[in-house]
Amino acid sequence: MESIEKYQLLKHQLLQLGLDAVAESFQSKAVEYRKNGLDYLDYLGDLISQQWQRKLERSINYRLRNARFPEIKTLEAFDFQFQPDLDQKAISQLLDFQFVEKAENILFVGPPGVGKTHLAIAIGIKACERRIRTLFVTAQNLLEQLKIAHISHNFPEVLDHYARFNLLIIDELGYLPMTEEDAKIFFQLISRKYEKNSIIITTNQPFGKWGTIFQDETIAAAILDRLLYHAHIFKIQGQSYRIKNKVLENKNENA
Repeated sequence: MESIEKYQLLKHQLLQLGLDAVAESFQSKAVEYRKNGLDYLDYLGDLISQQWQRKLERSINYRLRNARFPEIKTLEAFDFQFQPDLDQKAISQLLDFQFVEKAENILFVGPPGVGKTHLAIAIGIKACERRIRTLFVTAQNLLEQLKIAHISHNFPEVLDHYARFNLLIIDELGYLPMTEEDAKIFFQLISRKYEKNSIIITTNQPFGKWGTIFQDETIAAAILDRLLYHAHIFKIQGQSYRIKNKVLENKNENA
C-alpha cells in the first residue's frame, strides 16, 4: 500500500513539473531495469530521453501549426522523374538549412502546376522539423495584411511580425497584378528582411516581367536586386501535375 502511495505521489510531482513522459513510464521502466540488473544512470538517461523526445515533438508540432501551411506536402512525395530538368540534388542540399543561417533566398519560377508550391511547403515542413521559425502566406494575403496595417497605422508592428520569421514563404507572387502602392509596401518588407532572414518565393512570372507585376520597373529592379543577391534559383519548365493527374484519371475511366 505504501509503495502505491509513493508511486502516486511521485507521478503527481512529475506531472506538476511538466514531466509527463517520465510520469507515464517511470514505474514500468523501473521494473524492467531492476529485473535486468541495469544501471540506474541508464534508467535515468532513458527517462530523460523520452521526455526530451516528447518536448521536441511538441515544439515541432507548435511550429507546424504556426507556419499555417495550407496542406502537408513532403519532398518524399514529389515526383522528380516527372520534372527531369529540376536538380534534385540541389534541392536536397538545401535541407542542411545553411541557406537560412546565411539569410539566403530560394525562388521557384515556372508555369502553374509544375510543383513550385509543393516544393516550398516541403522545405518549410523540414524547416519546422529543424525548429526553424517558419511562416507560409500567399502573396495576395500578405499584401492584404500589409495594406490593412498601413491604413490602420500599425504598419511597423506588422512588419516586425513578418521580420521575426527566420523563413518566410511567399506563394503565388505575380498571379495577380499589384498597384504601385502595393509594390512600395512589398518593397519595404523585402528590404526589412534583406540579409537578415530567408525568403522562399514561388512565381509564375519570369524575372523579365516583374516590372509588369509591380507596375514600376525601378521598384521591380530593387526588389529583384535584394532577392537575387544571395539566392538559389530553380526554373521549372516541365508539365503540369494537374494535367498529368487528369490524363491518368481519364485513362482509368476509359480503361
